[in-house]
Parts: sequence; C-alpha cells; structure tokens
Amino acid sequence: MIWGSKAKRMILEKTKRRVIYMSTHRRRRRTIAVVRIVTLRRPDAWHLDLVGQERDEIGDYHLTRLGPRKTRLEITFRANYRIANAPTKEEDTKLTNKTWDKYIAALERDYEHSR
Repeated sequence: MIWGSKAKRMILEKTKRRVIYMSTHRRRRRTIAVVRIVTLRRPDAWHLDLVGQERDEIGDYHLTRLGPRKTRLEITFRANYRIANAPTKEEDTKLTNKTWDKYIAALERDYEHSR
C-alpha cells in the first residue's frame, strides 16, 4: 500500500495486453465502486478507461527515455464528474499530482532497492 488507502481492489482480468480491476471504498456511509480498464501499449505507454459511480475518466500515459538513468512520464486525463460537489479542475489537478508524487516516490524506492 503506497499511501494508506483503505480501498479494496479486485482484479477481474489480467492479460499481456489488458488489466481490468474494480476498486471499492467507503465514503459517507456509502460504498463507491470504480472499474478501471488499463490497456497496455508496450513498451512505453498505457491507456486508462475508468467508469465509476461519481465520475468517468480517460487517461493516457507515455514514457520517454531522456538518458540512461532518466525517464519522463507524461499523463493526460479527461474526467467527467456526475456529482454535485465535483472538484474544480485545479483541485482535481492538485489531488492527482499529490497521488502521483506518492507513486513516484514508491517507484524510485523500488528502483534503488533493485539495483
């Protein structure tokens, strides 16, 4: 667990080209479900289709090698919220950046331990 989330994940399908999983978490005494379909575009990209009770989202990820020890990750998201109190674009971007900062730190730790 990277940041202490209590969400539960269940892998529904896992192949060389695609992963489908469902996440559930509790919010305000309700269980919220989200299904993610991740299409792997090896070796340097993947695509996300997310369908949830509160939002749908499409995401594209692309890795670019910048040198022997440096890689850039470019991410593009388009979210469509279906809730009244949806975050603003700025709030959503801030939360996404905070989440990815934690992923990046975990990936860097894994990389250093694997060397």
